[in-house]
Amino acid sequence: MVGTMLTKLILQADIVAVTMNKYVKILEKKYNAKNVVLIPHGTFEVATEEPSYTIPDGPLQVMTFGKFGTYKKVESMIEAVELVRKRTSLNIEIVIAGTDNPNVPGYLDQVKKQYANVSQLRFTGYVEEVEVPVLFNESAVVVFPYTSTTGSSGVLHQAGSYGKAVVMPDLGDLALLTQDEGYRGEFFDPTSVESLALSIEAILTNEAHRIAIAKANFKAATSHPMSRIAEMYLTTFEQINQRKNKTAMSFNAG
Repeated sequence: MVGTMLTKLILQADIVAVTMNKYVKILEKKYNAKNVVLIPHGTFEVATEEPSYTIPDGPLQVMTFGKFGTYKKVESMIEAVELVRKRTSLNIEIVIAGTDNPNVPGYLDQVKKQYANVSQLRFTGYVEEVEVPVLFNESAVVVFPYTSTTGSSGVLHQAGSYGKAVVMPDLGDLALLTQDEGYRGEFFDPTSVESLALSIEAILTNEAHRIAIAKANFKAATSHPMSRIAEMYLTTFEQINQRKNKTAMSFNAG
């Protein structure tokens, strides 16, 4: 009830911009909205040169990035990598990059204790902005161990901008985002550690497959740089301004 009222209030705006085509359709169908436009999330960090798609010597880094404890849970990823280790000879490091979600303080400390016996498990803590490129560039694959999704994913756009292969849950918004913007990845059942392990293994054991996904994601990310997104917003603002000017002229003429 409250959500419906707030949505109707928001739709009183001249134009409402959403980041996914799914939400355009929902607002048009459920609320009969005529003032909704699609403006993609966009990518803040876009490399000036195409990455080499190579990964450094040493352990293959399986990385996840964000604030953890709510819908981002790392237990399944740790257990999935353990499965991959058991059935392959791959040298893998698990990298948990980021901090607790403010709503779940102590979550990562609890995970550290729970998986203290797992080898090559690294918790970076807070990642400084200057460290982000190194973190992504050194990763073989970026994993999204999410139990649910909440719209467009900034981390997916970030991974794409560094030319990274990704493993994502087969959940509504992330799956739709790949269709809308051209991202690719290995998808897994978010309720199954085995499914996640198979997706990680599919990328780590097939270099050509990893690079193909990485190239597709870089192309998707660079097709929506923030400069283009800003232009889309400026065009939208100009349309609103022109409409208001026409209305004012008609009113004065009358």
